[in-house]
Amino acid sequence: MPSIRLFEVGDFVYLRRRVLDSVLQIAAKREIYRVKSVHPNGMIQLQGKCGECLTNNVCNVAPCHLPDIDPTLDHTLAVPDKNLACEVCAFMDEEDKMLLCDGCGTGWHTMCLNPALFAIPKDEWLCPRCMNDGVSVADLKIRRAHMEPEAGPLLRGRPVPLFRDAVSRRRNQELVAFEGRTIANKEKVGGRLTSRLGVVRYLGARAGLKCFEAKMEDGTVIKFSAAEVRHRLMPAGTR
Repeated sequence: MPSIRLFEVGDFVYLRRRVLDSVLQIAAKREIYRVKSVHPNGMIQLQGKCGECLTNNVCNVAPCHLPDIDPTLDHTLAVPDKNLACEVCAFMDEEDKMLLCDGCGTGWHTMCLNPALFAIPKDEWLCPRCMNDGVSVADLKIRRAHMEPEAGPLLRGRPVPLFRDAVSRRRNQELVAFEGRTIANKEKVGGRLTSRLGVVRYLGARAGLKCFEAKMEDGTVIKFSAAEVRHRLMPAGTR
């Protein structure tokens, strides 16, 4: 039976390799993508760090559990598409020699330039059209310095946190399961150990360490951490 895969907007994922060269090869590719949308037919739209998007099937996607992923998009990492034609010769081959203009995004073969280039520039590169229009590398640096990081994807009209990986989402689901459960809080009153019952309410991940509050039998409200709630939980079905 196929395994169940649940992905949400904002998750970070890998793409699986279709063919493995050996049993020692890692099944997932090294590139990390961010989920932009998930469709009912099983198709999933992914976005790379360079900002480019692609569509694949959820069967070819694996969750990424790395906790320190930088979600900021860097459009300078974009590489020419295989179908991008050179502005001079109009051919799409020799993609390893295709330069991508940092100003307008058009493609130019190194050998088609006048004069031709014999090496790929390591820094920003502007095509002849941009240079003729008066665009300079200094203009690019000024524009990038004022660029604001792109907001996260929207889900039902609200931005989704970018660091909600599968691990944090699973932990949040476990804590939500404590909602409405009964706990027994033992306290010393007048030298005697007494136990009071209370009903738990989950305050959400943003509430910090004390992410639960319990309304006790006498109407008082006490906040607890997840570990404290687990320690005080009554058996399921207890009221």
